[in-house]
Amino acid sequence: MLPRVIPSILSVVFFFSFLFFVAALVMQFVRIDSPDLENEAVFNSAPYDVFVYSAFHFNQSKSLGESSIVILMTADFEVLDTIKKLDLLVINATNRGMATAELERVTIHDACKWIAMTATAEVVKNPSLLFVSLGGNHAPIPFEVVSTEPKPVVMCISPLFAAENWQNLLVALHVYKRFGAHMHLYIRSVVSPMLEILRVYEQEGYVTLKPWNRINLLNRDERDFNPNLNVEFRSQAAAQTDCLLRYKEASEFIAFLDLDDLILPRMANSYLNEFRFLAAENPTVAYFTYTKQNTRTRAYKRANVFSVEHVLRSVQFEQTTETGKMVAIPSKVNNTWIHWTHKTVKKLEVDPEFNSITHFKHMDMLDGMGVDHERVPQYNPTTGGGDAEKPLISNKNLQMIEKDFNRMSWKSSIRRHLRSLPINMTYGKLISACFKESYYTFHAANENHGMLCPGPERCDLSSYTARCWNSVGEYHSTRDGKLINIHFAENSDFALLDGCQV
Repeated sequence: MLPRVIPSILSVVFFFSFLFFVAALVMQFVRIDSPDLENEAVFNSAPYDVFVYSAFHFNQSKSLGESSIVILMTADFEVLDTIKKLDLLVINATNRGMATAELERVTIHDACKWIAMTATAEVVKNPSLLFVSLGGNHAPIPFEVVSTEPKPVVMCISPLFAAENWQNLLVALHVYKRFGAHMHLYIRSVVSPMLEILRVYEQEGYVTLKPWNRINLLNRDERDFNPNLNVEFRSQAAAQTDCLLRYKEASEFIAFLDLDDLILPRMANSYLNEFRFLAAENPTVAYFTYTKQNTRTRAYKRANVFSVEHVLRSVQFEQTTETGKMVAIPSKVNNTWIHWTHKTVKKLEVDPEFNSITHFKHMDMLDGMGVDHERVPQYNPTTGGGDAEKPLISNKNLQMIEKDFNRMSWKSSIRRHLRSLPINMTYGKLISACFKESYYTFHAANENHGMLCPGPERCDLSSYTARCWNSVGEYHSTRDGKLINIHFAENSDFALLDGCQV
């Protein structure tokens, strides 16, 4: 099942094969044109494939040094047993030089065949061209220069797949904005009215949208091997590391959350001040972890009566917890897995009595009235640290958040899409049941046998998406000498579940 793509943003995918040990580097961001297009017959079988998501250049970094390159990729974990480094050729306006990029594991386990990893090297200053050097041949690698435009706090949201939970989205957008955070959102696929609304929020500065590409290996038939079945949760660790690298020199703190997770600052008036307090009290830590406290809340299922304030007022803690998520100090962390880093660095486990993640584990959908409009939600974690004088969120903040939501929802560019938002969360229910059957049941019982690598590619949505999904576009390949095959995808963009009102 491949989603239909509406072309508006070019993203380019590169893919190289090593004759002896690696096949397939896939890149996005910059298109490379070649007059020497060939078909897939040029490929030969190779031991390993490597899919590269992104590459970044840092002019100056506190933890990476001066003029550094980081390449982010995913591959079979056995690659790290065979390959310890990549040789790079880097060229600037006046000079060229070779550099050795050390490979580093990101994913902390081998439960899935493919894991996230990085390659890092110091290179010549102000590079204009970057190549991987392979036995006298050079594969060009597009890269981005990391921005230093200040964004003190960034919330990195794990990649959305078949996303239709617009209530969670609207709550997160306005809560993060109220307390001073910028939202960075990765998208694999989404219902089209949600994307149109998100584009308006992006223009208003609430969020940055980034397509998160499906892995395509053009030398392999997916009926023989599908890498997307072998990466953990849409390669979530790679997405989080991509987000960390993008904002590494622009942010003081970067949080890694799911869309149904919310950190509501309780000990300060903003995320920045709460995180700064924790960092000042614990100057040697590299990141904090907040426990996830499960809650139940209510939301109107129809957008014309939906209220962010009502969702927040109805939050009730269920006295159960899940594995927490992290807030990184980017000057001290270079990559991260989903919940913590692979590299041993000092962390702080935030006491739930201080604060925790409000996890919207259960959201009851209402047709009509059913919300107490005067209720102030209480903070009541499993540790019993609730304080009536310090509720989950104040009346003033609830009112200001709702005022901001009303301002945005009355924009004509948003209002015309509200009526098309889905009423019943069919995709979410199917994916939740799929994850439970293939992963969470075994995980809860601590039974590894029978557990499958978790991810939405294992979920059968065909009965609902057959009329909504199309292929992602044209693919071409070109060969450089005998050692390297370079591939790019044309017209890659956000995948839409277009026209699917379920």
